[in-house]
Amino acid sequence: MQKKTFGLITKTSFIYLAFILIAFFATAGFIIDKTNRYIEEDTEEYFSRKEGRLQRNLHRKNYDSSRIRGLELINPHDTVNKTYPLYQDTLLYINQIDESLLFHTKRILVDTEQGLMEYTMRKNINDIDALRNSLVRAIIHAFILLAITIGVFSFFLSGFLFRPFRKILGGMARYKPGGYFRTPNVSTSTSEFKKMQELFEKMIQRTESDFFNLKEYTENMAHEIQTPLSIIRSKTERLIANEHVMKYHAPVIKSIYEETNHLSKLGNTLNLLTKIENEEYANVQNINTKEPILQHLEAVKEIIDLKGFTIKTQLDEQHYLKIDPILFDIMLKNLIRNALRYGSTKGSITIHTINNKLVISNYSDSPALDPGKIFDRFTGSNGTKSAMGLGLALVKRICELNNLSVNYTHSDNEHTFTIHPAKA
Repeated sequence: MQKKTFGLITKTSFIYLAFILIAFFATAGFIIDKTNRYIEEDTEEYFSRKEGRLQRNLHRKNYDSSRIRGLELINPHDTVNKTYPLYQDTLLYINQIDESLLFHTKRILVDTEQGLMEYTMRKNINDIDALRNSLVRAIIHAFILLAITIGVFSFFLSGFLFRPFRKILGGMARYKPGGYFRTPNVSTSTSEFKKMQELFEKMIQRTESDFFNLKEYTENMAHEIQTPLSIIRSKTERLIANEHVMKYHAPVIKSIYEETNHLSKLGNTLNLLTKIENEEYANVQNINTKEPILQHLEAVKEIIDLKGFTIKTQLDEQHYLKIDPILFDIMLKNLIRNALRYGSTKGSITIHTINNKLVISNYSDSPALDPGKIFDRFTGSNGTKSAMGLGLALVKRICELNNLSVNYTHSDNEHTFTIHPAKA
């Protein structure tokens, strides 16, 4: 599963918002803490003044304690499970304003001449608490507004500011060596993007130079090697025609002739593989496979008849593959010739196009091959070094370049190659 990615500005915005979130809520926590401390200090000072006034009144001679509001006589047994002073925040309904207000309450024990009494003091903190809550709400709303603003701004900024960057990336994605590519003309005042554009142009120049040098070398080698090979082949054919020479040196001469042909085919195949690797065949079409398959079978009909093979076909009229027609011909030719070369007349060669698959199989007494090595270069279908081994590597590479899969299976002496679209 591919890991999800995000744009640079999007990631930067998220990180920035995370820091703002921490800063905002740290600020909110600081404000709440300071407000709570202020409430505690202010109310405690208020309560201290009231306690002092209470003590002075109680020490006055003949002072009637019933005149003190909030002072009540209690049973000492009621204080056993209580720890004084007692603090509590309480909502009290005020008739004069027809509204409930928040009060901070403190209860203390007072020993008087009448007995043990509980004195209750209250301080209105409704306005301070409302201010505290308003500040917290304001911070939250400010953060939400800032987050939305940054999100919208980063969205439009990424579209405008990163337009040159995306244009350069688009050019990189479209670039293919040897395609006479022209770098996109990017107009930007951002120094990093200008530097990126310059490096991209230099990279293309180096790549194009290396590509054409390698291509020229490969083509020249493939061409020049054919001349001495043709001379060797011609001389060898003259020796083969000489009965006297063949009488004493037939094995050596036949070996020279076969290896010369093998080397000629190998050079042509390597040259073809190089062109495929360079993506010189990019004319992808939706090909109906039935007609090309029949044409290839007709082209090798003489070989089929000569070797006595039986060909069975089941070709779907609606079977298509997305691939360059030239590459499809090369792939089909290699698979059919592979079946003819290593197949046995004890069984048939079958070619089916069913269920969105192209299946080519041949009967053979040879054991199952290693699926992990059969498509390696220069490893033949019989496990030996051969040009057809290179041909199967060619088939594998053609499939990879055209988003196709090729699989090998073996069952009941049937060696089967299956071509089908690769999974996305």
